[in-house]
Amino acid sequence: MSDDSLWASGSNPGRVFVERTYRVSPETAFDAWINPDSLTRWFGPPGFTARILTHDPRVGGTWRFNMRSVEGESYHHFGQFVEVTPPRKLVFTWASEEQVEGWRDEKNEPTVVTVEFTPCPEGTKVTVTHEKLISDMARDALTRGWGGGLECLEDFLRISLRSRHFDKGTAL
Repeated sequence: MSDDSLWASGSNPGRVFVERTYRVSPETAFDAWINPDSLTRWFGPPGFTARILTHDPRVGGTWRFNMRSVEGESYHHFGQFVEVTPPRKLVFTWASEEQVEGWRDEKNEPTVVTVEFTPCPEGTKVTVTHEKLISDMARDALTRGWGGGLECLEDFLRISLRSRHFDKGTAL
């Protein structure tokens, strides 16, 4: 499904930049980010499951997820939607309830995630930019996390599209 992927943090220690191209429309890719039933099936890197506790994708709406690793470690992330422009862009704040040293500043200010959905000849390029990170440790972990999450999104979209074709009696 993906033609290529670019996982790069760039030279900015406070920023993660990850992108991947999918052979779906921007509407389909965008829906995978705003539909709670879809999110539970793909959100997070491989080996993690997501439980959607709150998800109100509108400006000012809030979100809260519980991410659980295969080892049983549990992380709660939450934030607020700053921009919702279907099917082109999502911007939301990101914070964690668990206090992991090196991940948050003393003021406990949230970081900011921007997800862009750009039409391209191959389908849709999804770009995730996570900014206002305070350490290399946070940047490196979130680069792996977002990169792995976009892999999981690819698997979800492939399975979802396959089931839609079979539901319609069409072979891929």
